[in-house]
Amino acid sequence: MQEILIEKSVFLKCLCKKLCFQYIFNIFVRQKGVFYADNGQYTSRECVKDIEMKKIIILIFSFLGLGGMVNAQKISFADNAISKGTTLWKTPVTAVFSFTNKEKTPLVVKNVDAGCGCVSVEWTKTPVERGGKGEVKVTYDAKQLGTYDRYIDVYTNGSDKPVKVRMSGRISNVEDIDVEQLFPYVIDNVRVSTNNIEFPDIYGGDSATVKIEVYNAGREVYSPQLMHLPSYITMDVNPKLLPAGRRGVIELTVHGDLVPELGLNQTSIYVPRFPGDKVGTNNDIEVSTVKLSDVQLDKNSKVAPRMKLSTTELVLNSHGSFANAVGKLGIKPDFLGKVGIKTKMQGVVTITNRGNAPLTLTNIQAFNRAITVSIPNTTIAPGQKAQMKVAVDSRFLGMSKAQPRILLITNDPKMPKAVVNVKFE
Repeated sequence: MQEILIEKSVFLKCLCKKLCFQYIFNIFVRQKGVFYADNGQYTSRECVKDIEMKKIIILIFSFLGLGGMVNAQKISFADNAISKGTTLWKTPVTAVFSFTNKEKTPLVVKNVDAGCGCVSVEWTKTPVERGGKGEVKVTYDAKQLGTYDRYIDVYTNGSDKPVKVRMSGRISNVEDIDVEQLFPYVIDNVRVSTNNIEFPDIYGGDSATVKIEVYNAGREVYSPQLMHLPSYITMDVNPKLLPAGRRGVIELTVHGDLVPELGLNQTSIYVPRFPGDKVGTNNDIEVSTVKLSDVQLDKNSKVAPRMKLSTTELVLNSHGSFANAVGKLGIKPDFLGKVGIKTKMQGVVTITNRGNAPLTLTNIQAFNRAITVSIPNTTIAPGQKAQMKVAVDSRFLGMSKAQPRILLITNDPKMPKAVVNVKFE
């Protein structure tokens, strides 16, 4: 019987280059032999132990498997499991699973299966190129008290099998939650979730609702109420009485038909700490409502004004006493500058009419009482400009809870409302 000798070095070299499959095939099939070690060489004979044949079969199929895996598409999550800790009952909680495409071809998330009606999902639906990032957003409705542990299947164009991500946590009553975090504003023994309410933009026939969460930090039963509500806002309280350590909700509804003025309407309402309490700056909540005109302007009109603002982010330098006032309001500096100590700051926003009809600025109003605005003309001819001067006085900046902004109501059908944010260095 003819022997076939194969040098070890040749065999290993073929192995490294993934060519040994063909090498083994030629010898094993054509010569009807298999391999075993003999004095540093591999020899072919008719009779070989079964175990040696099994080694070759395993080797062949392992290469076949590797070849099939080379082009498999993979999705790589930054974190496959996210724990959201303890969350307040009936307060939806969201986990964002970020991923990266580490393959050469575009990655597409075809579907995300939450497997439960208590979970809603959103995901990046556009193809993610190599090195690009996307996300899968998972929201749990938090309607069931106790722990939750949800597995979500993510299907991609790279495999028929899903990749699983996991979201877990605990839903509890307020006693187990960080009260200071949920109710940051303290009015003696009453804590509230906000001290500044801004309703969504509203038209004459519309209504809008916001909620204030209340926590009883005292020892006595408390009755949540609000004082000095304007006629265009109604209130609903649940529950009517709050035992010590419990929370409630005050729901406020604004009625567009009753809002007196177009543009910005501002007022203050007050949280009573006890029956017969008085109003003051230490128990007030500011309320802002923007009412828009019911008259619908034709956006496709060929004869119309077109407003262009030089900026919607007006940045003013703040240092010294001005910077202290900014800090009290909780406004984070956006840039750095060197202008010395000032209590008053000024800036300019240029308004240009790029249309072919006169531009009318119906309302120009500041959300914060520390801001004053002046403009030479509220009607701007086509092709003309006007400079809106903005001044901020730090002495009054902390007296208003609203963020510094300027509201403009116009007759531009494509921009009936514009807001200029005032920021500080």
